[in-house]
Order: sequence, then C-alpha cells, then structure tokens
Amino acid sequence: RVHHSRGAAGSVRAGGMSKMSLPDLPSMKDMPSFSSIGSSAAEGAKGVYTAANNVKLFQKNLRDMITGIRAAKDKQKDYMNKCLQDIRAEVVSSDIRTKAVAIEKATYLHSLGYNMNWASFHVVELMSTDNVKYKRVGYLAATQSFGDDTDVVLLIPNLLKKDLASPNPAEAALAIACLGNIVTPELSQTLVADVYSLLNNHKPDLRRRACLCLYKCFLRYPEALRPSFARLTECLEDDDQGVVQAAVTVLSELAMHNPKTYLPLAPKFYKLLTTSSSNWMTIKLVKVFGVLTPLEPRLAKKLVGPLGEILETTSAKSLLYECIRTIVAGMTSQEKIVRQAVDKLKDMLDDTDPNIKFLALYALTFLLESHPRIVAEHKGNIFGCIEHEDSNIQYCALKIVRGLVTKKTLMDTTALLMGAMGKSEQRFRDELVWSVIHICMNDRYALVTDFVWYLTVLADLVRVPSSSHGGMVGDQLVDICLRVEVVRESAVAILKPLLLDPTLLERSESNATVPEALKAIAWIVGEYAQFVTDHEAVIAALSHSNVGNLPAHVQAVYVQSLLKIYASAVSMHAGSVRPAPEMPLPVLAAHEQLEGMYVDPEMPKSSLVPMSPYLTRLGETIKTNITPFCKSLHLEVRERGCQLKTILDMMFAAEAETPGEGVALMEAFAVVLSEEIQPVSLKAQRKVEPDPELLLTAPLSKDWDGLLLSSDDEASDDEAPDRKSKKKKGKKEDRSVTELFTQKKSKEQIAREEAEAREMLQRHREKMGQYYLGGEVPEEKEKKKSKKKKKGELEALPEPEPEPELPLYMQQSMAGGKMARPTIKGEDDSSEDEYAPKTKGGANKFKSKIDAAELHAGLGTYDPLKPLGRGEEMPSVEAYPTFDPYANEGGQPTNAFAIGAHRGRDKKKKKASKKDGKKDSKDKKESKKADKKEKKAPKAEEEGKKEKKGKSEKKAKDKKESKSKSSKGDRAAKKLSKVTIGEA
Repeated sequence: RVHHSRGAAGSVRAGGMSKMSLPDLPSMKDMPSFSSIGSSAAEGAKGVYTAANNVKLFQKNLRDMITGIRAAKDKQKDYMNKCLQDIRAEVVSSDIRTKAVAIEKATYLHSLGYNMNWASFHVVELMSTDNVKYKRVGYLAATQSFGDDTDVVLLIPNLLKKDLASPNPAEAALAIACLGNIVTPELSQTLVADVYSLLNNHKPDLRRRACLCLYKCFLRYPEALRPSFARLTECLEDDDQGVVQAAVTVLSELAMHNPKTYLPLAPKFYKLLTTSSSNWMTIKLVKVFGVLTPLEPRLAKKLVGPLGEILETTSAKSLLYECIRTIVAGMTSQEKIVRQAVDKLKDMLDDTDPNIKFLALYALTFLLESHPRIVAEHKGNIFGCIEHEDSNIQYCALKIVRGLVTKKTLMDTTALLMGAMGKSEQRFRDELVWSVIHICMNDRYALVTDFVWYLTVLADLVRVPSSSHGGMVGDQLVDICLRVEVVRESAVAILKPLLLDPTLLERSESNATVPEALKAIAWIVGEYAQFVTDHEAVIAALSHSNVGNLPAHVQAVYVQSLLKIYASAVSMHAGSVRPAPEMPLPVLAAHEQLEGMYVDPEMPKSSLVPMSPYLTRLGETIKTNITPFCKSLHLEVRERGCQLKTILDMMFAAEAETPGEGVALMEAFAVVLSEEIQPVSLKAQRKVEPDPELLLTAPLSKDWDGLLLSSDDEASDDEAPDRKSKKKKGKKEDRSVTELFTQKKSKEQIAREEAEAREMLQRHREKMGQYYLGGEVPEEKEKKKSKKKKKGELEALPEPEPEPELPLYMQQSMAGGKMARPTIKGEDDSSEDEYAPKTKGGANKFKSKIDAAELHAGLGTYDPLKPLGRGEEMPSVEAYPTFDPYANEGGQPTNAFAIGAHRGRDKKKKKASKKDGKKDSKDKKESKKADKKEKKAPKAEEEGKKEKKGKSEKKAKDKKESKSKSSKGDRAAKKLSKVTIGEA
C-alpha cells in the first residue's frame, strides 16, 4: 500500500495499487487543491488511467473523513457538505469498492443528521452484491436509513428472501438483522414465513436471530403470532442457551403488555427460573413474574423460595433490584420475603451511588400503603435523602415522607421539612411548601390536633422567599379561621406582625405571591377586629403608602378592613361606657338629622357617648391616608375609598352637630359588620330544593316557535307591498323550531333561495356600489346594464382597465430598492444546504414514529394459546431459486401464508393438459371410424366426408400448435425462475 501525506485530512490508502508503477507526484506545497492531484497524476502517468481509477486512488475512506471533520472545528458544516458532494460523485462509480466506501461515509453522516435517502437505490445495489464484505456495508446503510416511507423497500423482498435462504450463515444473519430494523407490514407479511423457517436451522446463531426478528414481525403483522407461537415456545427447550434467552426475551416482551393471555406459560417460566444460570435471562423471567403475580395470588407463594434464594446469593445489583421490585409490586401478601427485600433496600440506601439510592427509594414507594410500618423503620435514611444533591432522590424521598406522616409525627416531620426549605433550590422549595400544606389539610385536617400551631406554620410559610403558593396559604388561613372559632383571637395575634411588616409590601421577585396571602390576612384582621388591641398601628399599616404596590383586589380588601377596624374601635370605646345597642337605630336617626328630617324624640340623649380624642385622631389619620385610594385608577378601590371617606365625613358632621351622634353612627356600622360569616360547603347548593312553581324546563316564551320563520317568508323593504298582498290572500301556518331545522328542502326551494340571494346581492351592489372598487363588479352584469339602457341615453365612457399588478420583486426594483429574487420551483433540489440537518444533532430524525404501546395494541386481540383454525398453519418455505416471484401476478396481493399458491396453479395446468390429451384421443378414434364408414358408403358421399375430415384435421393441428406454444412458455418461465439476482 502506498501512503501519501494529506495534512489534516489524514492519510489516503491506495489499496491494491502496489504492483502498479506510479509516477513521481509533486510535493504538498505544489498541490493547491485535492482536485489537482488527480489531474497531475493522470498527466504524468506512464500508462492511461480512467476517471474511475483516479477516484479509486484518491478517494477518502471513512477514517480520513472523520479526521477531517474533527480538524475542521469552525467549518464543519461546509466540510460535511463538500464530503457529501464527493460521495455523490463516488457512489455512481462502477467500481464496487468505491461505491461501498461512499455508502459507508454516507451512513456515518446520516447518523449525524444528514439525510441519505437520495442514495437508497445505490444501497440496494450494494445489498445485492455477492461479496459479503460489501453486502454488509449495504445492509448497515439500509438499517440506518430505510423506513416506512422509503420507496425502494418495494425492491428488496426477493433479495431478503434469497439471503434468508442462503447457505452462507453470514448472509442470512445480515438479512435478519436488517429486516428486524426496517420491517414494515408488507415486508413482515411477505417474509415472516422465511424467518419462521430459520427456527429449524442447524446454526444456533441463526435460530437466536430468527426468534428476535419474529418479535418485530409480530408487531407489524399480528396475524403471524398464532401460527408461529407453538414453535416459539418450543425454543424454550432448545439445546443452545442463546436461543433460550432469545425466546424468553420475546415472550417476556409480549407478556409485559398482555399478561393475562400468557399466564398459562407460568409453569415453563418457573422451571427456567429455577434452572437458569444466566443473569440476563433471570432478570427477564423475574420481570414476567412481576406482572403475572397480581393476576394469580397462588403464584406469589410459589415464588417465595426461588426469589429468596436469589436475594441471598446474587451479587448482581440489576438482578437484585428486579427481584425486590417484583416482591414489593405483586408479593406484598408474603411478609417474610417483604422484610427480606426491605433489608436489602436498606443496604442500597447506604450506597454512595445515587442511582442505586434512587432505585431503593422508588421501590419503597410501593410499600407505603401495604406495609407503612416496615418502611418507617428506615425513616432516618429517608429523611437524610431530602437534603441530597440529586433532585430525583429528593422528590422520591419527599413522596415517602408524605406517606409516613401520622398524628404523632406531624410536628416533627413539618419541622424537618421547614428546615430543609432554606437549603433547597426554588423548585424543590415550592414542593416542600406544597407538601406541608397538603399533609395538614388532608382529609379535613385529620392529622392536625393543634390549630394554633398550624397557624404559626402558615405564618412562617408566608415569609418563604419566592414561593409560588401564597394564594394557597391565604386560603388555608381563611378556612381555618372560619371553621375553628376558638383560634380566631390567636389568629389575629399571630398574623398582625405580618400585616405590620413593610418589607412584604415591596415589589420584588421574592414577594411574587405574598400579596395573595396579605389579602387573606387583612380580611381576617378586619373581620375579627374585636380582637385587635393596637388599633393605631393596624390602621397605619392598612393605610400605608406602599399598599399602592399591591394588586387592585388586595387594595380593595385593605380599604374595607379600615372601615371594620375603625368601627370596632368606636364600638369598643362606647361599650366601655355603656352596653352596645342591639339594633342599629342611631343610623336612621343620623340620616334624618343630616337631611333635616324629624329625629325620634324617644331616643334617650343620655345613652350617647361623645367621641374621644383618640378616636378623632384615628379618623383624621384614615381620612388623610385614604386620599390616594379615592383617586385610584381601579374602580373597586376608588369606590370603596370614596365610601369610607363619605362615612367618616358623615360621622364627624353628626358628632359636630350633637356630641355622641357620630359615635352612635359608627357603632351601628359595627353592629352590622359584626355578623358572623359561616363556611359554606361546595355541595351546599345541591341540598337546596328548588321551588315547585319554578319550571326550569319550560320555554321562555310561548310564542317562541312563531318568532322563527322560514327564510321564504322574509323579504326586503322594497317588497313590502307585495308581502302585504300575499298575506291578504292567505297566511302560512307557523312551523316549530324543530321542523325548521330538520326539514329537507327540495331542489326547487334551494334554487329559489339562491335566486333570492343573488337578487339581494345585486340590490346591495347597486345601493353601495360607490364603496367598492371598480374591478370588483363583474363584467357580465355591466353588459346587462348597458343593454337595458334606453336608446336616447348616451353611454358613458368605459373606465380604463386597471393595470396588472406587478410582482413584489419587480416593484422593489422599479422603486430603486434592493430587488428580492423570486423563488423558482425545483431550484434548490441540489443545493448544498439540502443535506444540512433540520435540527441540531438530528434528534427528531431518529424519533420513533409509532409508539410501542400502539404496536402492542394490535397483538391484544390474538390469543396464541387457542388451537389453530383451518388455514392458519405456517406454510413450509422452499429455497429461493424454486420460488417464482411472478406466481401471484394479476391476482390478490402476496401473502406469507399463501406462498405455495403457485403449486396449485401448476396442478391445474397439468389437469387441463390431461383433459386436452383425452379430447385428442377421442378425436382420433372418431376419425378412424369415419374412414371405415367412408369405404363402405357410396362415392356420392365421399366429397362431403372429405370436407368434414379436412375441418377436423385443421382443428387438431390448431390445438397441437397452441399446446406446443404453451409448453414452450412454461419452460421459459421455469428457466427464468431458476435465475438468481446475482446471475441477472
């Protein structure tokens, strides 16, 4: 081999050229490009070299291309496009080696996302070669690039059939591997019998490959499952361990998606489980039993011994985990082996590998409902996983913690979760907040015994930075205060510091959902204002200038709470002097006094309590701070602010007129606002019985059917007189709504409606024609209008025809701008960018088009254990040369289970030929009899008989000629059927 230095592109190997004398090539400095290498070599060569020889000599192999791609870091895309252009030139070469190297490079680029569908036909050519070395390259390219939408797949069934029946096991192995990856419903239907026949091959490797390929055929052609299932189960008893493993793999995949159908195979699986020495096959068997044990409880008891032995003896982590998962998923009734499995999980929890730790936690989640106490024994390790670095381990551990909480452990678990919030990331912190709330509120607060403690927890959750559950926390605060009456005073004391904290009013990312919680807090403090002691601080907090940073619906609640708190302060001041009134009578008196109306003289003046300076100062503070709310852009906030200011003005006016009247007015407001709000169930509306006089199903109007009339009775305003005359002649009966929408219209009625619609459109154009462009009026209507004009009128000059609109790129060029080049169909068919991947890495290219569940859904309707019906047996497959691919031409599509149909046709032909031979013998006998009669008959009849004889002889000759032609055609067809693809 001659090696030439190629710089960064690597070395070029000219294989098979050592015997040829080559001229002295120029050095690297004198070679400006790769294209000049071939020309200079050809010019200086002593002999004559063709273009194919040059391509073969200077062709880059796969290694050179990969080296060049890695070297061209900044311009990899350009380099790959250049390589693809070279591959396009090389793949059309008549040299098989050059073609194979080109397809090999195209396959590598296809794996990087560069499409190679353009080379599909060349791939088929390479697959049909006799050299196994190049055939392997072709099959690999087909495996990588062929799919359901590849056109050339129609050309390869006979090629695959030939290679599957090849005596060379390497060719058969290549064909099986390729078929398993590119199988389509048509290929599966055609070749499933050939793959099935390989189950009886003497080579164990081919039997193993055939088992695995049958599974792919079943997915695309489910009808093949039943006739091949018996032989597939026989492979479980094969002498070769690889064949047994392949059969177990296929049956386990089928059973995983439809376990009930394959439950009768449990004895065979159990036997293999107890005798298998392969971890891979044992894992598959254990997986199968994992889906079968929930269907058969007795099977769990049977598996205790084998699985327990595996748990104690195996050192493979994968097999150990599969056994544990099978136990915790379907054998929870066997407590002994469950404890044995949990002990193994404890060792996995202590492992430093995060993957093993996660698998252990995931297995424990299956035991939360059936064996929570066994899981709780390891809660120390589980709690430690909440602060693990891996987020998957954190979420899985948190799920277990939520399932282990009881009344006794609620406070400790909540404290642990609250402590983990400060060290967690934002996403997991929100999950912790959600978990704390749901643990406490689950089953109507079944685990909560101290609601004051829960209120403190909720208050702490409000201060969690960047929490996304502020609204949920607020809903919980309101719900508890409404339902639990004894904690209302404590709620006001616990939540008041949050209301007084000015940092919670700032606009920041950490306070994104805090306003929703502050809304609930402001409502609680205002609703239960009788428990507020420091009114001045609360009023200052509710009317703070930073409240304007909150959303409008929160500001409205703040303003409403100001009224409640001030009214409560006034009521407490009056109540300290005298008892509070039962009825809000002073409200009416104050209104009458303000309007100059008569005041009830029976009202005792001695009961009025004058306003204190403290209350006056609070009122003035509210009036001063409420001014921005009265000018708010939000209607709800402005309305409530103006109402509060008006009430305060009324109070101060009444107090100035008569001392104590203002206090009585606010005291009346306090009595009205003190009415307790009760919680309402979500299902309360269902319990309310509707009024029997309320008919919900009755129509809204009795004349509803008369309001909707057919479009035939409606006409324009111009036809009003005609409509009146029609009504006088006779009125049509009103039709119901159902008749209007369900009746079938006749052709005449449809034509009449279309004519009326056209007339209405014409009248509309005549009336509104000035608002339409001239080009929108049809030319035919303009001609009709001109014909209807009177003879004396002068015809108007025709409007100039509008100029044809120029294309966009021509308009831009005439305007002096940069002309946009128009797109031309088929222009970019051979551009360099057509090979570029549509997505980075070509990830979507290899995405499965059909989901596995969808493929297995077709197998669910076939029960392979039922006896086969008539015609369902798998036919025997003969070697390829005796198979006539044109036997089914002109008939129904080829079927894998009807391959021998051409034999029946041959039998029919033989029977037909025998019948023709019998007819010929009869004709000969009849002719002999006729000759004897002619000798005895008179001479007058000889002429007529001779004519008959001539006719019969002609018929016989025509039949013989037709038979000879048909026999020649049959011989030619048989010879063609024996010719292989390689010979062709």
